[in-house]
Amino acid sequence: MVNYNFDKPWYRQTEFVNKLGMSNACLKRYMSEQLKAGKSLAEMGYLKFKGFKEPCWEPHKFIAWLFENKLEPEPTYDYELAEQKKIRMGIINFNKEKAKKEAI
Repeated sequence: MVNYNFDKPWYRQTEFVNKLGMSNACLKRYMSEQLKAGKSLAEMGYLKFKGFKEPCWEPHKFIAWLFENKLEPEPTYDYELAEQKKIRMGIINFNKEKAKKEAI
């Protein structure tokens, strides 16, 4: 896992997304997915303090959650790579056929 150095134990959400280079919309989508799965936002590092206008985030906990839940594994074998390419091409061809049918 990659080691990140954070100078604070938690960050306000606006500062956190800027520090990570992530959009606020992406973070909110991840939060929504987590809630729809019936899981707690605290598992992601979400903190809500009284008196703070926006939520805070525990950066190390979020990075660990991100790697565990959102990182796509690299294919190990040639057949895995070939399968991924086959799937992508199937999607591209499907979209092209759909566009042709809509143009008619």
